[in-house]
Amino acid sequence: MEDVRIVLGSVAPVPLRCIQTEDVLRGVTLDLSSIRKARAALAGEIVPINDIRSTKDYRLKVSLNLLEDFLLQLAPTT
Repeated sequence: MEDVRIVLGSVAPVPLRCIQTEDVLRGVTLDLSSIRKARAALAGEIVPINDIRSTKDYRLKVSLNLLEDFLLQLAPTT
């Protein structure tokens, strides 16, 4: 992946640009291994909370799944 910007809302006090996750993805070929590394980076970078609208576990799961789905759509098919 040449370049990428990832920003998420509802996982930090303000919308969060996920620079560490971007760094993991920059310059790599998208495959299952690189997507797994990006998910791990994102999990360590966001800080979801429990509130009346959702739980922190749900927010984390949705964020990781959205990232994976997005990257799979960009990955080259063989």
